[in-house]
Amino acid sequence: DGGGDDYKKAGFTTARPTRSVTLRRKSRQEEDEETKKLLKNLSGATSVRKHLEDESGDMHLQNKFNKKEFFTSMAYETLPPVIFSPLFAVLMEGPERAYHLINHRLFLPIDKSYQKGNPGIIIFWWIVFIPILYIVQLSFWSVLLYSDEVGIDLWEGILAIMTFLCRNMILSIKYAYYSDEELEGVRAPAPDWTDAHQTRKLIGAGWRFPLEHQGLVEEELKLAQELIDVHLGAPSFKLQSKEAAQFLRKYDCHEEFKADNGHNEDDEVSAAFIVHQYVRKCFGNEIPFGFNAKIANFAPLLTSLTPNILRLSKGQWAFGETHWQKACHAGLFISRFFFFAQLFLFGYIAVHDFMRRRATMKLLGRMTTFPGVRLEEFLTKKDSKGEKKDAELEKAAKKEAEKKAKEAKKALGKVYAQETPLDPPTEEQGEEDTTKMEEGSMEPIRSMLTSLDSPGIENLRVYIDLREGANAFSWVLARRAVKAFGSGYYSRVQAYIGVLFMWSVFAMIALNLLFWSNQKHSSITITYLCFTVFLITICVLTAVSEATKLQEMVTIHRMILKNEIFAIDQTLSDNALHEESQKKGLRLAGRG
Repeated sequence: DGGGDDYKKAGFTTARPTRSVTLRRKSRQEEDEETKKLLKNLSGATSVRKHLEDESGDMHLQNKFNKKEFFTSMAYETLPPVIFSPLFAVLMEGPERAYHLINHRLFLPIDKSYQKGNPGIIIFWWIVFIPILYIVQLSFWSVLLYSDEVGIDLWEGILAIMTFLCRNMILSIKYAYYSDEELEGVRAPAPDWTDAHQTRKLIGAGWRFPLEHQGLVEEELKLAQELIDVHLGAPSFKLQSKEAAQFLRKYDCHEEFKADNGHNEDDEVSAAFIVHQYVRKCFGNEIPFGFNAKIANFAPLLTSLTPNILRLSKGQWAFGETHWQKACHAGLFISRFFFFAQLFLFGYIAVHDFMRRRATMKLLGRMTTFPGVRLEEFLTKKDSKGEKKDAELEKAAKKEAEKKAKEAKKALGKVYAQETPLDPPTEEQGEEDTTKMEEGSMEPIRSMLTSLDSPGIENLRVYIDLREGANAFSWVLARRAVKAFGSGYYSRVQAYIGVLFMWSVFAMIALNLLFWSNQKHSSITITYLCFTVFLITICVLTAVSEATKLQEMVTIHRMILKNEIFAIDQTLSDNALHEESQKKGLRLAGRG
């Protein structure tokens, strides 16, 4: 479950240790009573703190960018590990806090208790990663100080350093968007902050596959409600299809996001259930391996090899002649491959995050337009780990079932072989027993099936009429919650695209400087620079395009509401004209 059990054992219930949902800061009995009070008073769903008389002023604060933590993390990531970054941490944090920090962030990983969930990472760090960082940084300094001796263009080294700094900026942005409690957790002992916490906060791990990390979606959805001061358990949608409402009210889902909140009618489902299912469906979708994914996978290798291939085409040594030259070339090659791989990965995940959010918003819009959204388009199994993981589990279950079926047939053959000749099995009996064995072996697959496989579900849809006040009220709150969902991650992915754009701007400045000045440079550097800018531009433009499409959903939803308002206004106008005509008819009848 991606560290979910370790995460719970650590004593935390949310991604932000002390920033729990307002309704969860009190005893269970008090929580139930306050929840019931909100459910009975629908207006309380929009101002939870006011109705619960909660005076904690910091609970509604949005995610803010911590500039101090950003620049401090930049220094930590840029300085070489083991010696320099730990020493800087001691100066900034003090010995005790620095010890926890350098073990959590692997600047000097010496204590295994900080990496219990993944103990092999310490060995990997010492054998692979730390030597790579030192080779890379030594090659940077060699190129900057002795570019002629190592046979590498100075600007090629400057571009490699810029890529290294952009990668460090991305890592620093992550910590800059941590809450105060999370920043304290990174500087706390292992039981208070573990590698499981760290994994859940990573864009490339936790947020890339949120359903694989137990409770992550639910925690972010609760936090979204807290940030906008709403409680989605109170408002409900009145569905046009009573059959669909009955089905959803009995659907097996997370206990805190049930369709039946205990106070809504038989033809209603809670807004919390709808939003929870929409989010799980869209954010659990597998990242499509399309054009953008191919660029993200192959671009790091292409950009890292380009200078070496160009040297070969000019009759030069790809990695130099002397040992010093080979070491410097290898360092730059590793830096290009390793750091560009991270930049393109984060850019691609940012694109996918925009797509997931747009898909969720589209479902919210479609449920208001006839004929609505089919249930199988958004319902997910309670134990779903995401589209990719579910497919892997289903494949493994089928293999296990086939294996058991073969074993059952072999066992069945041995039983018949041991029976007396006077009582041989008939052909029909053998087939019947084999069928029973095969059906028994299919139980693991059947256990994975949920009520999604119920007959007739393909004809059921979720469609609401916004002309009903309760539906419009619930829909607006649901949309606000979806927009605030994962706001911390959303701020980070936007910043990551900004870092990629900044790299492109720097590269273009360098390119113009080389063209319009007498700076000494190599044609290999120019070619490499143009090719890299081209690939990063594709990534940035794709992200901007998806972000623009996401923003267009605001206009689409606004028009949905306006259309309903105009329809209501026209209905009122028609009713007024009809009443006026009836009055005129009565007056004429009286005169007659």
